[in-house]
Amino acid sequence: MEIIKYLSFFIPPAIAILIFVYLKYKFQKGHFDFKLLLKSFIWGMISIVLVLLVQLLAAYYELDSLRNLRRIIFYSLVIMALFSELSKFFFLKAVCYPKQGLRGPVEGIIYAVMIAMGFATMNNILYFINIPDLTVNMVNIVTSGPANVVFGLIMGFFVGLGKFRKIRFIDSMTGLLAAIFFHALYDFCLLTEDYKLLAAFFIGSAIIVVSLSMVAIRINEEVNMESQKK
Repeated sequence: MEIIKYLSFFIPPAIAILIFVYLKYKFQKGHFDFKLLLKSFIWGMISIVLVLLVQLLAAYYELDSLRNLRRIIFYSLVIMALFSELSKFFFLKAVCYPKQGLRGPVEGIIYAVMIAMGFATMNNILYFINIPDLTVNMVNIVTSGPANVVFGLIMGFFVGLGKFRKIRFIDSMTGLLAAIFFHALYDFCLLTEDYKLLAAFFIGSAIIVVSLSMVAIRINEEVNMESQKK
């Protein structure tokens, strides 16, 4: 169990490194801003500060006293999911979105997932240094990396989609709200210790992630074909 705990710590940064290396050798220079990718990871680590402050505030007002189902839903949805995804969304929109490197869903996914991996990495660091009142447990640290890939990919797809559509606000809000919903469901599974539901969550999320990735790739190919014709 100890070995799994320590190995799981490296899952989020390992995912980030694999993405970085793959893009470095897969795409020609200039397609992706690799400095921005690194910055996205760092901003993702910083984004957890808001969540930590909110959790400490919730503990002070005893909002983390999960005595009934309503409190668990509120804590999962508002205290955990809302502020986690809102902080990541802020950096995605403020730092990455204005850049020319974010052209569509594919790039939106890449940058959003890098931010999410920074967030997940800091989440695991806080677990290891045992920050008081921070709601992190063993199952959380093992599943944090894959779960944040799901949240980041869903958010990034819709934010990137809005890059070349006239309904950017709707696309961005769709991405944010969808990420909040999936994050809240994930935290609900952890807080209730319903691991069968957690397994179902990851199976369903995997289907959605694969589907959105395929759509993003298809859109990217269509855009490239149209640009070549011009």
